[in-house]
Amino acid sequence: MKRIGFILFAAISMSSCATIFCGSKTKVTFNSDISEKATLTIDGRKHTNVTFPYTTKIKRGFDETVVKAEAPSYETATIIIDKNFNAVAVLNLLDILGWGIDAATGAMMKPEFKFYDIDFQPKENTSAK
Repeated sequence: MKRIGFILFAAISMSSCATIFCGSKTKVTFNSDISEKATLTIDGRKHTNVTFPYTTKIKRGFDETVVKAEAPSYETATIIIDKNFNAVAVLNLLDILGWGIDAATGAMMKPEFKFYDIDFQPKENTSAK
């Protein structure tokens, strides 16, 4: 009986709910009304030849995610993805180790939204004729 109790205690104390259920990355979809291919730079990592809608995974965590969207005929657009508390982390209850693991992996936070619209503005023609 003591062995079962110890195994149950170990299993509960070694788990971190948000990390197990949600992971350290999450899917986000970007959409735009342009038809040409674009380049998205997400936290320094380039995604080239992107057509919209485009779904990718971004890291969870406490820091905001910066997305820079570039297309040849359009001005560069920047999107800041803010993060909110992930309610799944509450399942850790009083498990301090679980809270620590969720915080270290970033699973304690999630992006504010799952869908982001990129509003590209056409480049102004500055050449004089």
